[in-house]
Amino acid sequence: MTINFTELPLMQRFMSSILIVQVTVSFTVFGFLQGFSYLALGLTLLNFLIMGCLYIVRKEMSVFGLLSFIFFILLISFSFINNTDYKNAIYRSAEIFLLLMLTNYFKNDLSIFLKTTALTFSLCVYANIGLMLMFPDWMFAAEDAFDSYILGGNYNQMGCRLLCAIVSNFLCIRFGKRWLFNTILVTILSIITLAIVGSTTALSCIGLLTIFCLVPSVKLQKIGVISFFIFYILFQCFVCFPGEGLHNNEIASYIIKDVMGKDLTFTNRTRMWSSAGELFAQSPIIGYGIVDNEWYVSNMDSFAKGPHNFIYGILINGGLVLMFLFIALFIYAVKHLMRYTDKTSVTLMMGITTLLFMMTMEVYPYFFIFYLLTLAYYYPELDNIWQSKKIEKENQKDNNLATI
Repeated sequence: MTINFTELPLMQRFMSSILIVQVTVSFTVFGFLQGFSYLALGLTLLNFLIMGCLYIVRKEMSVFGLLSFIFFILLISFSFINNTDYKNAIYRSAEIFLLLMLTNYFKNDLSIFLKTTALTFSLCVYANIGLMLMFPDWMFAAEDAFDSYILGGNYNQMGCRLLCAIVSNFLCIRFGKRWLFNTILVTILSIITLAIVGSTTALSCIGLLTIFCLVPSVKLQKIGVISFFIFYILFQCFVCFPGEGLHNNEIASYIIKDVMGKDLTFTNRTRMWSSAGELFAQSPIIGYGIVDNEWYVSNMDSFAKGPHNFIYGILINGGLVLMFLFIALFIYAVKHLMRYTDKTSVTLMMGITTLLFMMTMEVYPYFFIFYLLTLAYYYPELDNIWQSKKIEKENQKDNNLATI
């Protein structure tokens, strides 16, 4: 007997929602939620094993999936080689593998997956701001005042989760106008949340994405996303890579201090970027694998944990090997998306670019950029679903008119 999970939508919804809860909600903020943390992780690993068995029987893997698989297998291997946090590397890789297997197995109809992830992200956003507004004192009950939010723990980690919530809901608008209301509500609440906690980079970037969505001309949107992506590349190369050497650049100093009105150190991030660059130079090929906070404090800086830059994060985790792999899978995913020039595809590309720019100042879990890249890779399949539903509606309308 062959099991076809496309005939079990409840199971599909369950796996997708558990995965999003696992990567989005930080149950460990409070001790009494620790049991839910173990439950979410255990169910995620169980779902990974179930999908893994189905996937082995199916014997099918996309090029994007293969590149991603190699990426995380190497990440786990480098963690074992360097005796760093290989356990966490396995857990984080299992989350990505489950994402890839779910989207590939159900690629003929990704509507349930996308609707479920959009709804689950939305519920997490509602729960987070609801607790913040109704019980403001609860944040000070956490063990660490800087790690006291259920949506990512640290307030700087909220941005990637809110961005994915907005983008997922925006894509769902193509399924029906009812999703438009939820998209607007999630966007407004995301901006309010970031304003309350004071995450300026995420707030400004999501504000820019919101304005971008309101632009009626697709041509102007395409110009905007191309310009923003070029700006991201230049910012990474000429601001982040120089690190503390940025202080000697008069042009950069003028733009950042006088034009942007920012601190030239970006809240001491230039120091962390320089430190990350020095660590990369010591192990440029394979990096150090997944490392924990104690490793960062011992090897980088006690002021803050991590390089606070996604590219430096990849270079520390896996050196040039993982960096080249990420560039390859990024290009392969975006190529599928760039075949389309509709407003939805351009907005998805803007969402990816926005997240990349946000990650010049912060290191987010790999899941969120891989989530958006997976949607980009399977955009042709999503477009086929939207077109088929559009044809069904038109046929139904014609039949109703014929009946009249």
